[in-house]
Amino acid sequence: MGWLDHLWEGGRPSRGLTVTAPVCAIAFAIAFSLYALNRPTNILPKTVRIEPGTSLTGIAHRLKRERIIRSPWFLRGLGVLTGAARNITAGDHPFDGTMTAWEVLGELQVPRDVTTTVTIPEGLRKERVVEILARDLDLNADTLLALVSDPTFTRQLGIDSDDAEGYLFPETYRVSVAARERRILETLVGQFHRVFDAALKTDARRMGMTVHEAVTMASIIEGEAQVAGERDTISAVYHNRLKKRMRLQADPTVQFAIPDGPRRLFYKDYKYPSPYNTYRHGGLPPGPILSPGAASLTAAVNPANTDYLYFVAKGDGSHIFTRTAREHEAAKRQTRSARRQTWKRSNRR
Repeated sequence: MGWLDHLWEGGRPSRGLTVTAPVCAIAFAIAFSLYALNRPTNILPKTVRIEPGTSLTGIAHRLKRERIIRSPWFLRGLGVLTGAARNITAGDHPFDGTMTAWEVLGELQVPRDVTTTVTIPEGLRKERVVEILARDLDLNADTLLALVSDPTFTRQLGIDSDDAEGYLFPETYRVSVAARERRILETLVGQFHRVFDAALKTDARRMGMTVHEAVTMASIIEGEAQVAGERDTISAVYHNRLKKRMRLQADPTVQFAIPDGPRRLFYKDYKYPSPYNTYRHGGLPPGPILSPGAASLTAAVNPANTDYLYFVAKGDGSHIFTRTAREHEAAKRQTRSARRQTWKRSNRR
């Protein structure tokens, strides 16, 4: 008869041995600790990137696949029992290949969230924004572009549009190196919502505009304005034209409409068949044409108090603003003459 048989005879504990709850608890604690201290074997050191918001269950299964731990359920249970599950940190966590479950759980609580910066300039289309994010943050460009154009995702982000064009707010961001495509886009759109706050929404309603219409207007202003002080005047021109049911005739919308823009525009481009071509269609285009900054968003819902209906570029980034078609033609002749004089002077040198 073996020693276990002596402990249990006839379905009850043998005489001379009383199994109590404290004894069971101590035995369980010993077994639990021994398992927690058991180390994997033949594992090379490696670093595992934990993304923000990942659950301990997901992390545990990832570490099991990487052969860093033996049981994902044991690590999760250990984290729940000790309260460590509430303190897991994102980032690049190093594991030396001989760590126990206790040590692995301890490492997961060490702050390892390395950050980096990425700058998105004003006035970029979504494709260029995606290119910068993919390049500077080592993200997948195809995944980013698919999310930006995913109606379900954009609605989840609070965008009243099937596309995030115009809502990828231009800013310098400090982000986690562990953040992936979805989280980064949430950050950019979240910043848009913080900038286009309740006050600007009130201004938009006062102008009779939805948020989407305001962002669309702001994107055109951003495409036109090179001098900061002209944004509200450019906004006034477009609002005045809309009130008079005149076409906006905004060159940036043609640049967006043509397949190979932006580039130098030719007369044929102004006839390009697109709902975004404001030379062919009245009103605002269907949506934003690029990402406007805070100044253009503010100008879109706070136009200057002026009756200008036209403007023409002077060639130095500024514009001549006029009220009538006759004044506008005179301004165009003036700017053409000034450009010719500049060209002649440059050729004499």
